[in-house]
Amino acid sequence: MHLCFKPPNSFVFSSFVFSLCHSVYKMENLKYRVIYEYEFHRSTSAAETARRINDVYGDGVAKENTVRFWFQRFRSGNFDLQNKPRGQPETKVDNEELKAIVEADPSQTTSELAAGSGVSDKTILIHLKQIGKVKKLERWVPHELSEANRQTRVDCCVTLLNRHNNEGILNRIITCDEKWILYDNRKRSSQWLNPGEPAKSCPKRKLTKKKLLVSVWWTSAGVVHYSFLKSGQTITADIYCQQLQTMMEKLAAKQPRLVNRSRPLLLQDNARPHTAQQTATKLEELQLECLRHPPYSPDLAPTDYHFFRNLDNYLQGKKFNSDGAVQTAFKDFIDSRPNGFFSKGINELPMRWQKCIHSNGTYFD
Repeated sequence: MHLCFKPPNSFVFSSFVFSLCHSVYKMENLKYRVIYEYEFHRSTSAAETARRINDVYGDGVAKENTVRFWFQRFRSGNFDLQNKPRGQPETKVDNEELKAIVEADPSQTTSELAAGSGVSDKTILIHLKQIGKVKKLERWVPHELSEANRQTRVDCCVTLLNRHNNEGILNRIITCDEKWILYDNRKRSSQWLNPGEPAKSCPKRKLTKKKLLVSVWWTSAGVVHYSFLKSGQTITADIYCQQLQTMMEKLAAKQPRLVNRSRPLLLQDNARPHTAQQTATKLEELQLECLRHPPYSPDLAPTDYHFFRNLDNYLQGKKFNSDGAVQTAFKDFIDSRPNGFFSKGINELPMRWQKCIHSNGTYFD
């Protein structure tokens, strides 16, 4: 809404308007613009309008350039005396078109999008925010999955989900994996310092990192067995079979009902020691059924997505000076797990199987 005056021919009336406005306490910008509009209708020049206002209210109250801006706006037919909201200037960018361009190729830079639209980088950033887009780094994935890999993942998950729905297999699952634990788990961290204050020192890690390999087996009820290999030693089919034998003996002692009545189901990945003929023979001897697990799928392995992820968080920043210190830290990690930690990791499986199916076998985590 705006005020529109029919300009009179008398200069006396003009002076009266100035005097009347002058009596208003601390006139706001909007009221000055009323005068701009009035003088515009009287065909007064911008320079004369600015001079008149300054004569009445004091030097600097009205700037000629400001008056010219408003006169030009009035000539365009816009008599709205309110300022437009700042920070969202009119641009040539159509948000729907921009959204389609970004979704067709999300890797485009801000500068590329700005050049394509003929606007500045800042303007593109404003519109990207308006359509709800944020910049994220590409996510590392374990493997570049082929179509066959994705289909195998879907097939496995459909089979496992159907079996779970029909039998309720989660409480029967025992899962396992191996992991190298580094002696030095520290990372460089940023620091808030005063200007000129040197940052604290952090020694570089050695090129040949000292580390220790741990194997762990666990169920929804907790850890059944874990063992450390000697420094420099790695897992083989022979060692893995020995560990399986020890694990089953401990499982029979800790969870006899699972061994004697339900029969445990082993969920392991496809590492060579796990799939070797020697291992297959040992599993048959132990009457231990293996659940199908697709290759390149740590997002479907509870030890990877739950146990080891939390272990990494626990070890972050820690440094060890002996194998014994590493082993103590691992035991402390297990002992510090809250109630429900292990069941939570296993109980996530159906949801993850479903996500894998819905994503057509692509990585979802």
